[in-house]
Amino acid sequence: MKTNELIRQLQEADPSGEEQVSVGNVAIWDVSKEPSYYDGCQQVLKLDPEAKYYNVIGAEIRGYGDKIVINSLSIKRAMWNKIDIPVTYDGKYAETHYKEHVEKWREEAKEVKSKIKQKQQK
Repeated sequence: MKTNELIRQLQEADPSGEEQVSVGNVAIWDVSKEPSYYDGCQQVLKLDPEAKYYNVIGAEIRGYGDKIVINSLSIKRAMWNKIDIPVTYDGKYAETHYKEHVEKWREEAKEVKSKIKQKQQK
């Protein structure tokens, strides 16, 4: 998808521009422009503009040119940089389904950081 199409679809989905955007339920952290080969060649789908559904008619692997990369950052990953980041819940559903996960992520980050510190002290 090209940036102009992404912008069009974002504006169609949220005309106010005030909704949070996510990729796979993970927050978008930033957007960058990189060479197409950087961090692995870019995968591009070729689409049939006439078909509404199941419109993939081909694909291309690109190593030349540039690509716009939407970078996401999960809470779990953010905890690796700052273990004690506060995490809030917007209601009972979110808290019931995620509080245990959040604490597990925090404990995993503490354990790994502790192991790294021990190795550095040796």
